[in-house]
Amino acid sequence: MSTHWIKRYLIAGISCIAGGQVFAQQAPSLAELAEKAVAKSYELSNMRLAIQSEQETRKSISEVYMPHLEAGGKYAYLSSNLLADIPSTTLPILNIPVFEGDSEFSTRGNLWTADLTASVVLFSGTKAPKLGKALDHKIEAQERLIEKQRQEIIDKVSTAYDQLILLKQVQLLLTESEKRLQIEKKTAEKAFGYGLITSYELNKVDVAQATLAAKLQEYTGKHRLLLQQLHQLTGVAIGELELIDRELRPFPIDDPATGIGNRPEIAALNAAIEASKYRVAAEKTHWIPKVQAMARVGYYGLTNTRMTTPYHNPVTGREIDFRLNRLQAFPSYTVGIGMQWDIFDGFKGRREVNKARIEVQKAENNRAHAEEMLTLNLEKARTEYQLAVKQVAAGETRWNIAQKALTLAQKEYKTGLIKLAERISAETDHQQAALDYYQAVFNQRRAAYQLLMATGDLTLEHVN
Repeated sequence: MSTHWIKRYLIAGISCIAGGQVFAQQAPSLAELAEKAVAKSYELSNMRLAIQSEQETRKSISEVYMPHLEAGGKYAYLSSNLLADIPSTTLPILNIPVFEGDSEFSTRGNLWTADLTASVVLFSGTKAPKLGKALDHKIEAQERLIEKQRQEIIDKVSTAYDQLILLKQVQLLLTESEKRLQIEKKTAEKAFGYGLITSYELNKVDVAQATLAAKLQEYTGKHRLLLQQLHQLTGVAIGELELIDRELRPFPIDDPATGIGNRPEIAALNAAIEASKYRVAAEKTHWIPKVQAMARVGYYGLTNTRMTTPYHNPVTGREIDFRLNRLQAFPSYTVGIGMQWDIFDGFKGRREVNKARIEVQKAENNRAHAEEMLTLNLEKARTEYQLAVKQVAAGETRWNIAQKALTLAQKEYKTGLIKLAERISAETDHQQAALDYYQAVFNQRRAAYQLLMATGDLTLEHVN
């Protein structure tokens, strides 16, 4: 193979590797960063875990009608002394008095028990299904609040993203201005050498350059901080975040929603009200009977049992006592149905119903208050958005005028029609007009996101 072809293969291979590295290091978009932040959020993770916990509680309510099977066993050593005062009597024929005065008995033995019990709720008084409905609506409210938290995360990420782009735009603007000042400084130094300008005018360039350097240093520090903030929010490596380089443009909303119907807070409060109403219905069932079925099989036994008495055999004179080697009851079956009916519970059920009704009223008051505040917030967000759009248009006009003035000042300064101070003034005015425009665009984007949040429509699709 010739050297020529070897070089071509090497160049092609290096190009493929370089192309793969560039592709791998592609700058992430705002939508991608927002999606990663939503996936990484610890707050959202804890909210989902709270929902999972409530779902487990919901399952336990549904399983209240499932049979319960319990097994148990016990062993006990029995030892007791009994004192009995029984009316005295005499044994027939023998005429021996018994039970005369206090009689003391002593008992000892071993008790063994084991049982297997199955029970099932047949009727809960309709309380279980109503509590289940209440919990379903509570879970729905929690899920709606997750959407609210998700929108807040998107807004936070978009703010940092826009600030990062704004800083890059400002850095580019100041760098271009610095290059122009470098050119003007060389010209000014020559003019100063010929005595055409004073040292005061020459110092004007130095002051402008020092001001630019200070601004660049300030924006560099803010840039590093924003990279760290985005890394903390999204988990994306800082090296990838440094590749973000886009133009900051206005974010128009063609047809913004006119109401707060999509706000997750309203949906969450509606679900909370329904949950409270089902809680009231559940508490009202306190007077309805509950029915349960039960079946048990068991073993009961006494071993090595002995009872001593204070009496003696009249013939032998020995103490009379009783011994039991073993007494067993197995299998012992018990089957039945039980009912519990609280005919009068001392007004406890009535108090619980009243408390549940109060919770319904509180939830309805919270919804009314939220509707008023969210409506006011929507009007504020709409007004600020409209004002921000006008400020962008005005800022663009001022920047265009300053750009034309700067171009004209450059030409007039070269032809000697204006002094260096006027040229520097035109440069400064152009910088400020450009900075004001970019700040107006940033404010407009923030107002647009706030308007989408005010209507409940801030989603990943909107930021894409």
